[in-house]
Amino acid sequence: MSSTDDKSAQAMAALFDEVIAPMVRSARAGSTSPFPLKPDPSLASYYLTRPNPAMTREDFVAPSCMNFEELEERLAAHWRALGRDDLVAAVPRFVAAARASYATGKEQDGEVSPFVYVMY
Repeated sequence: MSSTDDKSAQAMAALFDEVIAPMVRSARAGSTSPFPLKPDPSLASYYLTRPNPAMTREDFVAPSCMNFEELEERLAAHWRALGRDDLVAAVPRFVAAARASYATGKEQDGEVSPFVYVMY
């Protein structure tokens, strides 16, 4: 599989060029940052006690985004909860790129490229 001439690469490149790069440019032009750049003096501590300090087997096997429709719903809900309407509007583009990537992965035949050097 070539990583430069398939639908997945084209979808990812379009997503980056048309969605992600413009968001970065507008964030850099604005006065807000996507994350804190310095400590918040109003907080006594950033430490939070975790409600579940240890992971369980269910944490590793719980189904998550089993299909693209669920991915679209969960991604939109997550970004909506964060107040990122710009990302919510782009959810269909992210899902389309994920679909293209998934389809490309299914086309692989399991053969190792002759350009990959395998060491034992």
